[in-house]
Amino acid sequence: MGVLKNLTEEYFGDKVREEDVIFSYDIDEKCPPKYELEPDAEAFLRGLAEHRLFLDKSLSFQINDLQRHTRLMLSGKWIDRFEFPPTDQLKEEIEELDKLIKSLEDRLSQAKKENRNLEEMLSVCKGQRKELEKALCSTEARPYLGMYYYDDDECVITLFVDVIESITAGLDEMKLLMGQVLLHEYFHSFYHHVGVGTRDLLRCVEEPMAEYGSLMVLDSVASSNSTIASTAKEALDYAKKFVEEKQSCIGRIAAYGFGAYLYEFHKNDYQSLIAKYANASLLLDKQSNSALEYKYLLYPKYPAPWNEDITYKKLKALLNVDGVCLSRKDTNAGKRTFQIEHTVTTTSYYFVEAGSNEEAESLYREGKAEMEWKDKDEDLEITKRDDD
Repeated sequence: MGVLKNLTEEYFGDKVREEDVIFSYDIDEKCPPKYELEPDAEAFLRGLAEHRLFLDKSLSFQINDLQRHTRLMLSGKWIDRFEFPPTDQLKEEIEELDKLIKSLEDRLSQAKKENRNLEEMLSVCKGQRKELEKALCSTEARPYLGMYYYDDDECVITLFVDVIESITAGLDEMKLLMGQVLLHEYFHSFYHHVGVGTRDLLRCVEEPMAEYGSLMVLDSVASSNSTIASTAKEALDYAKKFVEEKQSCIGRIAAYGFGAYLYEFHKNDYQSLIAKYANASLLLDKQSNSALEYKYLLYPKYPAPWNEDITYKKLKALLNVDGVCLSRKDTNAGKRTFQIEHTVTTTSYYFVEAGSNEEAESLYREGKAEMEWKDKDEDLEITKRDDD
């Protein structure tokens, strides 16, 4: 299955138009949904799929692009997801939180003056620990609205149409929610295929970023000249409320609500924020103190309003990782040239020819690529060593 990343006219020229993908979907033959898509609902989803959200000069999001490797299926299945992980994993999280609390207490005891941020973080963690203790007996679950699945053979997004229909008031509202869920799930595919690295993703970062991305696309379509602009505006209003309501939930779903905060207060940062996360998603160290502090600000209970800005700062710090692949273009030799941002300096770049994202990253980290400084306003280049 071919993987296409960062498709823009700047890097691929006329191929964007020549190889344009038409929106399509399959029906789950084993468990088809009760309702077929109404023509206006299909037109709305098709319009969303055609819209391109530009993030920077070399990166953009479009469902039609992603359908080159991630197919869509509509299903009538109901699959429950528990609000908390299994008991063994939950106990591991409690132990993880205990270590974080101990670390915060040590840092406070060593502080030479009052540190309100540390005190607030410690208070939050202790409160979250109590919630996790209560959750050991929890059996609460809710059905999936959508799911992104991938293995070595295929990538599939499933929309659970009957579930979406059951929580909406009529076909018009169902159409609006389907649009948001479709975008949310395709952002999972987008982040997966753009990302470089080998780590598992951090769900408390991934889910609100998928919500944030979906809201930004709806906002972009609503303010465009598209024939579905007015419907997109309705969908945006519905989706903002739908995502924000998750802030009052307890469990895994609470972190999703942070996407509404990101949209409301950091809408103008979407290009850099989404691009940075897309490239850094598989580089994040889940066990670092900064990652754990971010996680337990959002899970299992959503932070108080005065802590949302702190959570945002921790998110930006998390995304400040080294060696993030920003773009790709095919070369005549069958290799690909990767432009990689060195985010510690934030302004330096290098290029390396490699067969994959992982190879490009490995060459740099293992010292098998050389830096070549150019003039002040030009890029930093990296080429493979001759003796490699």
